[in-house]
Amino acid sequence: MKIKSIKIKNLLKNSLILSIPGFISIFLSLVSIPIHLKIAGIENYGNYLLFHILLSISLILNLGISKTTVISSNIIKKNTNKIAYEAIKYSLYITLAISLLYFPAKLLIKGNYFNIIFPIELFFLALIVSVLYLTFEGILQANKLFKNISLINFIYYSLSLSLPSILLLFFDELTLNELISLSVVIKVITIFIVIIYLIKNNLVVQNSEKNLLKFFKKNSHWLTFNSALVQIYEIFDKYLIKIFLGSTLMAIYSIPQQLTGKLTILSKSFSTFLLPNLSRNKNDQFIYSLELFLKYIPIFIFLLFPLYPYILKLWLNEQYTLLIHDLTKIFSLIAIFSCTSHILITKFESAQLSNLNFRIEIIFLPFFFISLFYLCINSYSLILISNLILLKEIIFIFFRLYLLKPKTNVTVLYLNLFVFPFLLILSFINMSLFYLLLGLIIFYTFTNVKFNN
Repeated sequence: MKIKSIKIKNLLKNSLILSIPGFISIFLSLVSIPIHLKIAGIENYGNYLLFHILLSISLILNLGISKTTVISSNIIKKNTNKIAYEAIKYSLYITLAISLLYFPAKLLIKGNYFNIIFPIELFFLALIVSVLYLTFEGILQANKLFKNISLINFIYYSLSLSLPSILLLFFDELTLNELISLSVVIKVITIFIVIIYLIKNNLVVQNSEKNLLKFFKKNSHWLTFNSALVQIYEIFDKYLIKIFLGSTLMAIYSIPQQLTGKLTILSKSFSTFLLPNLSRNKNDQFIYSLELFLKYIPIFIFLLFPLYPYILKLWLNEQYTLLIHDLTKIFSLIAIFSCTSHILITKFESAQLSNLNFRIEIIFLPFFFISLFYLCINSYSLILISNLILLKEIIFIFFRLYLLKPKTNVTVLYLNLFVFPFLLILSFINMSLFYLLLGLIIFYTFTNVKFNN
């Protein structure tokens, strides 16, 4: 029991360290988004956000090298720095291929096949940098340098996104391309900082061994397929909304999604810590994380619901609308379920069972895309579109739990998948019933507090 307690304390301590920069980034977002909206306008912000959203395809192009580095380093611990060199070598091959793709892409754009809203040179540079960054992050994760990961993630993701928007306060004539350029410059500087750190601390050793290769062959395609599906899910809805409903509605849809999505900072921090540890069959921390995100954190978020109108009005001022308020409530629950999925997917990855997770997603992919396309092309409301995203998250968690069969009270977890959406519906219909059900859930949950082995 004492060993279990130490494990959980270790999980919480390291996850908190990883989360701190993320919480700072929430503050930066709260400051930067209203500034960008007020000075540059909602359409400019929508296009600026689209650039960063599209960069997420770097997770696909990395071909799972980052996570494979963590998994293999945990199994072959004495060769971590040699594996790191191999990972960087493979990543450079990928960046070379991306560079070669620039030329045909440039020709296509010159031929007016695509309506491009930002320089393609900037996009390809940022894409190459992002692929390399993911590999460097995996090397730091393999060495369990969680404080370092927290700091560089903050600079690379949060600061590069928010700082250009904040600079609009002092340079209100900055164009979209100039804002994007500033963001890319911050990312490039971060890459150089990480390279210097890796070399200085001897975390990369040149060698001709192929320690990573066998793990790469086993896991790369499944990790890449999973990343591809995740990115398609995350990009496809916003892309369709932009095409059929316009940049303004895409920005309205993305603002609450971006705000509530900050909750995934917690789950990603837990996942970053869990991945190099779960490979050694440590399940206590996995169970604790799973129950935390599917039993306790949702209650805390629902308790904040009555404060949402005041928080959003204070934050967005004249940009606040009832639609943004309603979307924020829906995306809050989506974010919670996304957090749960992060924990479950980490378990699949650590056990080298990413193929099972891929099968779940590929089965439901056509149904999701057809439904989403139908809603967008017929100009259905953003509320209905967001509810489709919520339904997708519920289905995925249900089947991931079924396949993993975690050693805990799974019935309660399954029940919460349906109770929490019902509670969300009540918050739109009758607040008295909402408070009553929430009170019952709190009473049941905290009178049965127990994390099982």
